[in-house]
Amino acid sequence: MKNDIKIGVVGGDLRQLVAAQELAEEGYEVAVYGFEEYTGSFGMATRCVSVEDAIRKADFIVLPLPYSNDKIHLNMPLSQSEIHLEDIFALIEQRQIVVGGRFDSVAENLAAEKKLKLIDYYGREDFTVLNAIPTAEGAINIAMQELPVTVSNSKSLIIGFGRIGKILAHKLYGLNTEVYVAARRYEDFAWIEAFGYKGVGYDVLEEYLEKFDVVFNTVPALMLDEKRLKKLRPDAIIIDLASNPGGIDFTAAKTLGRNVIWALSLPGKYAPITAGKILAKTIRIIMRETMLNIAMQI
Repeated sequence: MKNDIKIGVVGGDLRQLVAAQELAEEGYEVAVYGFEEYTGSFGMATRCVSVEDAIRKADFIVLPLPYSNDKIHLNMPLSQSEIHLEDIFALIEQRQIVVGGRFDSVAENLAAEKKLKLIDYYGREDFTVLNAIPTAEGAINIAMQELPVTVSNSKSLIIGFGRIGKILAHKLYGLNTEVYVAARRYEDFAWIEAFGYKGVGYDVLEEYLEKFDVVFNTVPALMLDEKRLKKLRPDAIIIDLASNPGGIDFTAAKTLGRNVIWALSLPGKYAPITAGKILAKTIRIIMRETMLNIAMQI
C-alpha cells in the first residue's frame, strides 16, 4: 500500500518540492523540511519543523540535486538554516534508503560508515535523458534573450553529442537553425549526418569557429581555451551547459570580452514543475525497483 510508505524530502529547490507534492497526491506519506522560504502551497505533503521529524520512520529519504554544493552542507536554497552533511547522515538508520543527486566520495564515505544504501538518481539514464529536455529548452531560451538576431536562420555549434547535445541539436534543428555538432566518435558522426546536422571533428574545430552566432558547450572539460576563443566572432554568444569545472577558459574569455553564460541547473530555473515531475517519476521507479529487490531477497 502506498500509504504504508513514508518519504522524507530534505532540502533542495522547487524540483524537490514539486516531486514531494506529486508523490503525496499519489497516496504516499510525504514529509518535507528545508523549504521555509517557499510561500506557496505544500499540497498534501506534510511540512515539518525539524529535519528529525522529516526523517523519522521514513522508508526513503530524498536529498537535493546536487546533494551539496560545498561537500560540507546539504544544498538548501529555499532555507535560511544549514545542515551539515555529517549531522544528517548521523540521523539516518540502516534500513532507510537515501536517494539524491550527484553523490560523491564524501557522501559515499559518510554512508559507508553507517552501511547506508545510497541511490544517485542523477546517474540514471531514464532521469538524465528526460532531464535533458528542460536543460535544452532553457539553453535555447537564453540564446533567444542574448542573440541580436533570431535563433531561426542562425548558425549554432554544439560541442558534445551526449544526452543534452542530442536533444539540443534536435530542438535547434526544429527551429530552422543551421546546426553544427562537434564530436569525436565515428558513430556520433553517422547519427549527426543522418539527422541532417553538420559534423565537426574536435581536431579541426578552430577552422569553423568564426561561423557561429552561438556556441553551446556540453562537455565538462576544457573545450574552448584562449586559442579557440580568439577564433570566435566578438559578438558570438557562448553558453556553457557543462557541470563544474565547465568547458570554457573563463579568465581568457573575460580578457577577450567574450559573452559567456555558464548556465547550470537549468531545469530547476526554467522548468521546475516539469523537472519536479520527472524527479517524482524517477523516485517511483527507484522505489519499485528497490521494493522488488527486497522482496526477492526474502
